[in-house]
Amino acid sequence: MADDNTYANLTAMDRVPLETASRYYYFKPMAVFFNALHLRAFQTAGLCWKTPVLDIGCSDGSYGLLMAEVLGAPDHILGIDVDEKAISCARTEAKMLYDDMLVASAAQLPFDDNAFEMIIVNASLVSIQPGLEASMREAYRVLKAGGRFYATVCTDAYEKQYWIARLLRGLGLGALARHYMHAMNRRMQQAHLLSWENWIQLFEDNGFRVVQHFGFLPLRLVPLWSFLAWTPLRIIGISKRIPWPWLHKKMAVLWTHVFAGIYTRTESKLDSQKSGYILIEAIKVSPEHSVPIS
Repeated sequence: MADDNTYANLTAMDRVPLETASRYYYFKPMAVFFNALHLRAFQTAGLCWKTPVLDIGCSDGSYGLLMAEVLGAPDHILGIDVDEKAISCARTEAKMLYDDMLVASAAQLPFDDNAFEMIIVNASLVSIQPGLEASMREAYRVLKAGGRFYATVCTDAYEKQYWIARLLRGLGLGALARHYMHAMNRRMQQAHLLSWENWIQLFEDNGFRVVQHFGFLPLRLVPLWSFLAWTPLRIIGISKRIPWPWLHKKMAVLWTHVFAGIYTRTESKLDSQKSGYILIEAIKVSPEHSVPIS
């Protein structure tokens, strides 16, 4: 491989997503692998904070902290999540980043019309069940005209690439492969796996204009991700309970080295139809130019 394609020759900014993901998720290699590509997608999209920002599905704020480290911290951001326990577990750093973190449903947002300049939804639209359509209408309502909506979603091609599902299909065990896919989707709380075209249509049907969409997790790498998510490998998570900061740092460096080659060779902007995950950037069209939403 040419020298200019090696990880060592990437700019410091280009390396930040992988190194940040490795440091935060030293105890979970599946999260390092996915979030390095996930964070780089927002960087590639050119996300520039316009506040106030609403983070739908903020959980405990960990991903907000990751985004702040890679993209800079927004000066005014609110988060909502239906999981009260996740919000109650938010670290001090997350509470300092977010102006507030509220327990609320995306399908019934507790905010005034046109309250936000930007909405971000990090892999959470796929988990909204029921109420996906209502959540899109609510996002439209609280976003200002011309405001930006960034979302990352997995597609229907994603689940077909789980490594165990592929193995079972290769053995002629199609029914068992489908059962495994359903079980994996339940574990990952993936209720909606639409085609990339249908995701785009969902935005456009609810008053948004999609200005860009691209993939960031190629289908060829989904088997590797699903292997890293394999239940036996979760034993690595024990390291989080070991109170040795030096060990955590060593593991972060280890994962950076392990994934550096794949990270470097993977294009940061892929054709949506060839990716298991896509990023969508949309704009709220002003009411006089939009199709009425019933």
